[in-house]
Amino acid sequence: MRALFDIGPMVRKYSVVPFERVQLIQDIADFQLSLVHQGIAIIFAAGNGQAVMALQRLTRFLAARDPSIDFIVIDIESMTTQEMKQWFGREFHGHGETQWIRDGKVVASLDAYTPETEVLLVSYFKRLLE
Repeated sequence: MRALFDIGPMVRKYSVVPFERVQLIQDIADFQLSLVHQGIAIIFAAGNGQAVMALQRLTRFLAARDPSIDFIVIDIESMTTQEMKQWFGREFHGHGETQWIRDGKVVASLDAYTPETEVLLVSYFKRLLE
């Protein structure tokens, strides 16, 4: 399903990592989970302040890390609830939910960015590289 609103300009504005590094998914049919060797995917809703904050915090963290890690921003509007469950086994709400993916499988998830998030980001990033 193709998203109607282009989240590209918002992602470009709020992402700390260079936009060239971002894999922007606006149609879930263009995404192949099985092809992601090491990556982090954030579910983004353009109209959600929590998603913007999550994108900023996550990209600040990623900017100082290995650039070979895939960074994927998936527009929540590109998926139906059924497709979310098919791809990731769960439903998202577009609050910046983040998935750590290794060898085509989700190995960690973060539902919300809180003051304690930095510790989780480090832990999940290490798990991704194991």
